[in-house]
Formats: sequence, structure tokens, C-alpha cells
Amino acid sequence: MDRPLDWRATRRRFAVPSLVCAAILAAAYVRTAEGTRHPSPWGYRLWSFAALSYSDILALHEDRGAGRHPVPYVEDKIEYPVLLGVGMWFPSVLAPDRAGYFALTFVLLAACALLTLWWMCALPGTQPWIWAASPALLVYGALNWDLFGILPLAGGLFLWAGGRERAAAAALSLAVWTKLFPVLALGVLLLISFRGPRRRTLELVGIFAALSLAVNLPFALLGWPRWTWFFEYNRIREIEPSLYLLAGADPRAFVASANAISAVAVLGAAVAVAAIEIRTRRLDPLRAICALMCLFFVTNKVYSPQYWLWVVALLALAAVPGWLAGAASVLALVDYAISFMRLHLQADRIWPQVIWFDHAVFWPMVAFRYAALAACALWAFTHMVRKPDAGAPSAISV
Repeated sequence: MDRPLDWRATRRRFAVPSLVCAAILAAAYVRTAEGTRHPSPWGYRLWSFAALSYSDILALHEDRGAGRHPVPYVEDKIEYPVLLGVGMWFPSVLAPDRAGYFALTFVLLAACALLTLWWMCALPGTQPWIWAASPALLVYGALNWDLFGILPLAGGLFLWAGGRERAAAAALSLAVWTKLFPVLALGVLLLISFRGPRRRTLELVGIFAALSLAVNLPFALLGWPRWTWFFEYNRIREIEPSLYLLAGADPRAFVASANAISAVAVLGAAVAVAAIEIRTRRLDPLRAICALMCLFFVTNKVYSPQYWLWVVALLALAAVPGWLAGAASVLALVDYAISFMRLHLQADRIWPQVIWFDHAVFWPMVAFRYAALAACALWAFTHMVRKPDAGAPSAISV
């Protein structure tokens, strides 16, 4: 891929996809905003599961009293990294009521989605339409706060492509402390940086370390037990519908083993990527990032529904074939519908139907989900080495 396009070329590439993306985001708001009329935490969940319109933004706001949230990590423990916790809390300071909190949060998330699209359009060789027209934005755009993490990931890649490595490292550091697993993207770019002077790599590592301290240290000092809850929660969190449960693992007893398997698999793949880069010096970082992050999603003990947003963004950046991107987007929509239909049946305690639905619909869908994720990872792994005649390398490759 080449250096980023200039402003005019990016605008031309952005114009039509942005209209489609904005329309999808508007529809996402309309379909979920009705939840502000259902005030009780459990009442909201019952309605949203049945209406296929659930949003963590509303549910967790209700859980925190439907007003101004406690200060994250200082007054309240949160199962997310620091910057996502702040992103959850800040809109409640400006608009604590139910409707205002959801509207302000959604506006910020929609802006993240559109700015992510702009950066995709600025990078030649990407496929912005995969992101702009994906039904994943319709059903997952307002489900959680993940767009807050996708934005600095895309921004960091854009900055790196433009030769602004220090700013890119800073942006990716923010992405890490918003959703943690972008650390894989940062690792790939640090690997690429070894093509230049070692001093540059050390500077980038220093930027990550400094920003990590700046972001985390105040909360760690003011609320150590609540700040550490993110790490503890993810260590002990039970296995959710995943490859492990498909294989018959116990959701509690197998937690430590699942953590170890995921870590070994991702670390092994990262070592393989590093070996390929050392041997060829022609690693395509966007596809390497796509491969590693999709593998993480395959092997992790939890696959939260909104992770499809990350997958779609990665597929757009890696410019996967249309058939693969289309299949992933359709499956993302099907996954959403089936997962929340299951929650609806469970909430209504219709156990005979739950048992049938699990056997005939839900678990087959989970199997298809992981087959699709594995296909995305495999395609990216097998296409992450640039051809020798691919032309002069870009700033993102040197």
C-alpha cells in the first residue's frame, strides 16, 4: 500500500460510502433509542431481548442508577480498560438522564465510526465499503462502546502510513487502554520498525510505556482494588459460548486451561509472523494484524457479540475478497439475531424451547461463527507477505 491519499482524493473516496454509513448509523439509533422508555433494568432487558434491540449502553446505565455514574475505578469497579471506563462515565456527567446519556453516547460512537471510515478511505488498497455498508454497524453500533477502541486503531494505522510513527504509537497506545487486544496491532508495527534504526523502536516502546503510565497510574493510585478488577475479572471470567464449549469443556473448571490455550496460540502465531518478517522483510502489516486479531477472537474464551465490529474493520483494512467480507457481515447479523433470541427465550424461562433452540439453532450458529473467523484468519495469514514486485514499500511497511 502507498502513503495516504491527499485530502481531495480521500474526500472523493469517502463521499458516497459515508452517506450509506450515516444512514445505517441513524437506523441503529432509531431501533435502539426506544429502550429509553423502559426504565427498570430488568424491564429494559426483557423488552430489548424480545425486540432484538438490546444495548449495553442503556442496560449498564440503568444498573448504575440511570443518572451520573460513579467515577470509574475511584468509586466503582469496571470490567473494561481505563479509557473505555472513562468513555462510559463522561456522557453521564453532561447528560445524566436516560435519553440524554444514550443520545450523547451514540453521537460520539457514530462520529468514531465515520472518522474510522475516513481513515480507511485515506489508505489506498483498503476496502472502505466493507465497513461503510456492513449490517454489523446496524446491530452492534449501539450495543457497546467498542467503536471508541476501533477509532484509535484505525487512526494509528493511518498515522503510521503517513510516516508519523511516534503519533501512531501514541494512538495505538490509546487503543490498547480502550480495548486491550489492539496491543497485537502495536506489536506488529513495532516489529516492522526493526527495519529501521533500533533507536526508533525504543522510542516507540517508550511512548507506549509513558502513555500507559499516564493513563493508568492515577486510577491505580486512587482506587487500586477497583482498577485491578479489569485484569482479575478477565482472568476468572467463565467461558462463554465459544470453541471450548462446542468441544464440551466445563465453563468454570476449564477457565485456566482456556486462558493458557489462547495465550499460547496467539503467541505462537505472533512468533511465526515475526519469523516471516525477519526472513522476507515484506510483511503486510494490515493483513498480519487482521490475522492475529482474528486468531485471538477464535481462541479467546469469550466472544462478545460486538467483536464483529472489529472483525469487519479488520477485513476492510486488509482488503479481503468480497465473498469473505460479505459472508462475515451476513453472519454477524445472523449471530446477533440468534444470540438475542436465545436470551429472550431464557428470560421468559421457556425451557423446552430453550433446549430445542440451543440444539437446533444456537450451537450450529456458533460453529459457523468460528468457521468464519478461522477463514478470515487463514486468508490473512496466507496473504500477508507482499509480492517482490509490489512496488516501493510505503511508510507503513518501512
